[in-house]
Amino acid sequence: MDSKLVSSDDTICAICTPDGVGSLAVIRISGPRALDITKEIFKPKNTKTSFKPNMTNLGNIYYKEKLIDQGIGIYFKSPNSLTGQDVVELQTHGGYVVPKMVLKALLVAGARLAEPGEFSFRSFLNGKIDLLEAEGIADLISSQSEAAANYSTKNISGEITKKFNNLRDLGINLLAELEARVDFPEDEISEIDKNKILEDYNQIKDECSSIFESYDKGRLIMKGLRVLILGEPNVGKSTLLNAILNEERSIVTNIPGTTRDIVEAQIDFRGHRLSFSDTAGQRVSKDIVETAGIQKAKDKINYSDAVLIVTDKSDSLSDLEKVFSFVPREKIYFVLNKSDLISERKLLIDELKLKKMRFIEISAKESTNIRNLLISLLTFFVNRNSVDSDESVLTTERQVNLVKDGIKAIERSRLLFANSDHIELVTIELRFFLEVISKITGEIHNEDIYDILFSKFCIGK
Repeated sequence: MDSKLVSSDDTICAICTPDGVGSLAVIRISGPRALDITKEIFKPKNTKTSFKPNMTNLGNIYYKEKLIDQGIGIYFKSPNSLTGQDVVELQTHGGYVVPKMVLKALLVAGARLAEPGEFSFRSFLNGKIDLLEAEGIADLISSQSEAAANYSTKNISGEITKKFNNLRDLGINLLAELEARVDFPEDEISEIDKNKILEDYNQIKDECSSIFESYDKGRLIMKGLRVLILGEPNVGKSTLLNAILNEERSIVTNIPGTTRDIVEAQIDFRGHRLSFSDTAGQRVSKDIVETAGIQKAKDKINYSDAVLIVTDKSDSLSDLEKVFSFVPREKIYFVLNKSDLISERKLLIDELKLKKMRFIEISAKESTNIRNLLISLLTFFVNRNSVDSDESVLTTERQVNLVKDGIKAIERSRLLFANSDHIELVTIELRFFLEVISKITGEIHNEDIYDILFSKFCIGK
């Protein structure tokens, strides 16, 4: 959607429900002529109560005077509607044919087919939602787990907006205090006043930092836990992935180097998304393809939240640490496989406990302890990135990058205030901070951002 070319004066229409066989379809119309255009194709059976706002109307739908369906029409009068404009929603029978015939009738009557995300864009332009709430809607639509859907709903409800509005109010109050010093330079700032202003700066920075830190939590919630499976050849990595998925996704043989490229799969577990990547066995190989696969596995470590190091040995921990020294300690989770065949691992387990390393004994072949592995993985990372049930979090790179800019601006302003008498320079940085906050919520318009965001929505949204 090109927001620079799309006119909000047009009356638009679109099918809101998924294409295909179904009992119902919803066609939405929005714009100044929404009701007039609807009346050309929809004839209510009860003419006395027809199209009173927020009331259902049973009627017949026509295309060029030919009856095509019977359905329900609901009129939402501006500004009390989804988009802030006059809106009509038609509920018809579903399927491939009828909804498209109704849409065709609306187009002939004078409506224009909506661009992807255009209904939501009009909601934004008319102040029904802000940019953060629009991003929350996009997140909700693309949610792949219960947890992601729950936190998207918080952002839609305006919880995250309240945090930024509070920061804006703090910044405005501070700016007013400082500009009063510019207007009345004869009133020197006392030491008490200066300390109070520095406290205000610190409060703003602390709240910004808290919001910034929520991004990692938000990414984990929205995208899920990314788990890399590493190990030497033939230790049961692919068997483990198959056991987790409860299906034969990875090829399993007793030939070292069977897995060469990364095999990826996702599961939903206890309301969270877990993404697993099975990798080539770590060893020195003369095979060019296998060597490339081994390097790809190493490259993927930086993009993983956890690394399962699978082993079927009972040797000392130091041997394993040498082989996998390139893996950050905080990401490591040792998986002691083939517990059905290896009964004595006391030395290795004692070392793991002594070094406070996370580990679990399993049998991938027998699917023993697989569920406990998933529970342990999820519990640790959810606890480490714990989010209160009523907390809202950042979920997009746009948001986190702007918050980062805001933190830098407020710190520059604070340092200038603490170390110089140039209040004008102090207020310039503070104004930039307030501008950043306005960009986050969408009060300052950026058409390129709108085009990217709203084009991700489906046509009926």
